Amino acid sequence: MDINVGDLLFQLFMMAFLVAIVVVAFMVAKGVRNRKVQQRKHDKQIEEKLDQIIEKMDQTPK
Repeated sequence: MDINVGDLLFQLFMMAFLVAIVVVAFMVAKGVRNRKVQQRKHDKQIEEKLDQIIEKMDQTPK
């Protein structure tokens, strides 16, 4: 089996391309997860503010 330099470079390029795809996929997955965590924190803050407003409305005399 004879492998020339062109075939070797092509194989190295393909391996580098596949590794790059995997790295980008992990980065995207991490970004999506981080965004979900931030959204959850934001939702919790909004819920706490709404609870405070409801408590204030309940305490006002009618």
